[in-house]
Amino acid sequence: MKHTYILVCLFLFISACSSGKIYQTTSDSGYQAFTGATILNGQGGTPIKDGVLLIRKGQVVAVGPRNKVKIPEVAIIEDVTGKFIMPGIINGHGHVGDVKGIEPGHYSRENLLDNLGLYGRYGITTVVSLGGDKKEAEPLRAIHDSTTTQRARLFIAGEVITGKTPAEALAVVEQNHRLGVDFMKIRVDDQLGTAPKMPAAVYRAVIKRSHQLGYKIATHLYSLADARDLLLAGSDLLAHSVRDQPVDAAFIQLLKKKKAGYCPTLTRELSTFVYGDTAAFFQDPFFRREYDSLTIQPLIDPARQSQMRQSKSAQTYQQQLPTAMANLKKLSDQGIPIVFGTDSGMPARFMGYFEHLEMEMMAEAGLTPRQIITAATKNAAHYLGLKNVGTLTRGNWADFLVLDADPLTDIRNVRKLNGVFISGEKVEK
Repeated sequence: MKHTYILVCLFLFISACSSGKIYQTTSDSGYQAFTGATILNGQGGTPIKDGVLLIRKGQVVAVGPRNKVKIPEVAIIEDVTGKFIMPGIINGHGHVGDVKGIEPGHYSRENLLDNLGLYGRYGITTVVSLGGDKKEAEPLRAIHDSTTTQRARLFIAGEVITGKTPAEALAVVEQNHRLGVDFMKIRVDDQLGTAPKMPAAVYRAVIKRSHQLGYKIATHLYSLADARDLLLAGSDLLAHSVRDQPVDAAFIQLLKKKKAGYCPTLTRELSTFVYGDTAAFFQDPFFRREYDSLTIQPLIDPARQSQMRQSKSAQTYQQQLPTAMANLKKLSDQGIPIVFGTDSGMPARFMGYFEHLEMEMMAEAGLTPRQIITAATKNAAHYLGLKNVGTLTRGNWADFLVLDADPLTDIRNVRKLNGVFISGEKVEK
């Protein structure tokens, strides 16, 4: 019997070795050390060569060069020599729980868990859901579910705040507060003239009350004029690009003064027109690892594609995407904090994949891989007030990616996921 047990253990070890990915995630001591990789800790400094990431019970204990980090003898050693480690990606503007495939209306605890798992498998280890969140999401908030290992951490904003009068809108604020949310969210946009825009008196009252209750507030917006007025009113995050015209020096100075984050969501614009034809990324193996032919079938229907090509709103958003990208580059060059976000989790905005697509579009806009990674890690955590995530520093959760290639040479290398870890545990595919 003893010999049989030994043979079984040997067989399992050999099988694991042959896969090229050996990750042991349990130890009586709780210590685990990832050694030999080049580590980007998310702080924006020089990468750590031949680094050590030391973890205990899901949290970072130490990060540094091998010759400066003492590894306990009881630690499990994970040799990742030749790999690259970076913090997990934070989506500062997503949506969770309503969409299944590309179909809305599936809100449930089961679908929330499915969506968060999908994000996690793509390396998005934290998601800020900015609107549409219901009671089923509250128990899954990161504040309650801090040690999750197989799905992204979740922060929520509850219902997007609406109302024709301050009283109506403030009632939604109180409703969200009773629900238990992490943020508040308003929409100040007339949808290219097709919907009423929230009056200034209403959003000023909402922002003031949200701040009194201790919440940051994110704002869906479109125009430069509204962005300026919202900053003056106290908005903490501009949750989409300014798209109607180039940003000016006065606006840049106001952003600096208010220290608000700017979340471009370029893939939101892409999603409004890209399905006028068959999207090239439908054939991308990285996309197809999670999304099958049945899911995308409605988006390759010729009648639907024709309808999108004839859509005036789609044409407008497509024409204004270059303005959004130029504004992103200009603001980044001026030191404005860019907060990574995609608006994924809405129909046809593919969770997980769109985050990688967003990073590529940010690179096309002129941002460096380092700037993009900072936006998706440190900046997202700092400017949204997310605790214990965003950087690989002592006391933070061990949410990180092991990559097969250097993301600082090409942002597309973030796709080369050797392993995704949340709370130090490998996310299973």
